[in-house]
Amino acid sequence: MPPASTKHVPNPPFRIAVLLLGLAAATATRAAPLPAYPTTDPGPSAASWYTDRYAPSSFANAGTLYGRNDALALAISTADGATGRPPAYSSAFYNTQGRKIDVGLAPPVSWIASLYVPAAWATTNAGDSALSRRSDLWATLEDATSAPTYYPIIGYTNADATTGFGGTPRFRVFDGTGAWNDLAHPVTFDAWNDLCVTWTGTALEYRIGATLVFTDTHADIALGASIGDAMLQAYNWGSDYAAHWSWVAAGPGTCARLRADFAPPAPLAPAKPVPAGPLGAIGGAIAIALAALRRRRA
Repeated sequence: MPPASTKHVPNPPFRIAVLLLGLAAATATRAAPLPAYPTTDPGPSAASWYTDRYAPSSFANAGTLYGRNDALALAISTADGATGRPPAYSSAFYNTQGRKIDVGLAPPVSWIASLYVPAAWATTNAGDSALSRRSDLWATLEDATSAPTYYPIIGYTNADATTGFGGTPRFRVFDGTGAWNDLAHPVTFDAWNDLCVTWTGTALEYRIGATLVFTDTHADIALGASIGDAMLQAYNWGSDYAAHWSWVAAGPGTCARLRADFAPPAPLAPAKPVPAGPLGAIGGAIAIALAALRRRRA
């Protein structure tokens, strides 16, 4: 005869109560948006964005823009080009201009941000790098001593990788070999393009919308213990422009989880009031489930 435990079925009301309590616990761990968008210098800071490499001309909350709240305007200025910066910052390294914020989350973790790509970024003059545009979502993976181990990057550019102008508009990913990988996924112009990265602990999964577009399994990815910070960057080609971002957040779990947190589906019908019970709202929900079960047995 098999052990009695293999035949035992828990009381259905108990199972319902456990399910509802588990759902409440899961809801409590939702991802939170990153601050929008206070700045401070010098860093580090988990409450404000601080300079990475060189500060952009402006990094400010633009309010509601293109249908989304708390949009970021990351402005690049001709005055901060290579010839306008102090001599110590004149190299091309400081053409990358942006800010970062400390995150400190262990894998599995995802971070998300949406870039608005205007139609004006779809075409370039093949002889004028001042018409080139580039903006990226970066992060830093760190080991247990807070030393950087890897730099995941996904972003948009319309510049040629060699000449700096006349490139094909595209998304791309930077990997651990130091190479940029152009993505076949199309750019949607005059629209928000949702970019998200999931770090499983041993791999980096890059998504645009819900589509997996690149997976990086470089050995150094597993050296990290946490995501130290998230960054929003743009590149100074020697002209004035602004990159607009929204939905900037980081949290445990998958990109689908983060997207659901920011854009939950509309309810199919108005929610009914939940009566109070010994456990408040949760107790009321359990009471409803038990009442339904009793009606079914009657």
